[in-house]
Amino acid sequence: MEKKPVTLIIYGSGGHKEQMKRLLALMKTHAEFDFVSISDTKDNFNSLQHFECNEPRDKFSKWKAPFQLLKNAFTTSKQCIQITRKYKVAGLVSTGPGMVILPALIFKLLGKKVIFLESWSRFYSRSLTGKVMYRIADTFFVQNEDLLALYPKAIYSGRL
Repeated sequence: MEKKPVTLIIYGSGGHKEQMKRLLALMKTHAEFDFVSISDTKDNFNSLQHFECNEPRDKFSKWKAPFQLLKNAFTTSKQCIQITRKYKVAGLVSTGPGMVILPALIFKLLGKKVIFLESWSRFYSRSLTGKVMYRIADTFFVQNEDLLALYPKAIYSGRL
């Protein structure tokens, strides 16, 4: 049986989710595609399959952070294995947050395209995830023109 081609989308709650909602709407106006998703929220985008994963760091407790990071690494690694067994992943698209880093590395090593959009809430500083994803992503978009000074190889996309 041939694997179904999909795009993997990874997003977080709040603004990351709203950005992904808008991005998916734009992408669907240009082409039909199927996708699977990983998020720290319930699936609201009717993906073929949805995986839930906690944020990899605890922003409020330095004591919980290492354990949460290990748990996240195990969970996302397992999810990536499940996804590659069932689907033919064409590439990965993410609006953040940090949970994208390990899957992006995995799929980049598998030769897949990685696209990242830095948060629209960033104007004058880079996010921690953005700093890492700038080095991993094949295509890196910023939504605020001022960020081009911090990410010289980025592409200004305008706001979603």
